[in-house]
Amino acid sequence: MSEDQEDVREMITAEQVLALIPVSRTTLFRMERDGVFPRGEAISPHRKLWFKDEVMAWQRDLRDPKSALAQAMRARNTKGRPRSLPRPVKVAG
Repeated sequence: MSEDQEDVREMITAEQVLALIPVSRTTLFRMERDGVFPRGEAISPHRKLWFKDEVMAWQRDLRDPKSALAQAMRARNTKGRPRSLPRPVKVAG
């Protein structure tokens, strides 16, 4: 394998990313914007691709509860949400 071939990394489309990461397209782009998902590379004005190895590394980090990514995702998912609200009590009457 030549030196040039070693530097080539597989890239995947948003559709391929969404097949691996079962979230909506909007959620994917929000996670990217918030810095908790790898940034895609714009290869043209209307085309963005992600490096497959970065998406796979993201998945591995997400599974490790001690990783900074897993902690950031937990904080992001609970931000602004009450932990639990008491249920209303029905009064007999």
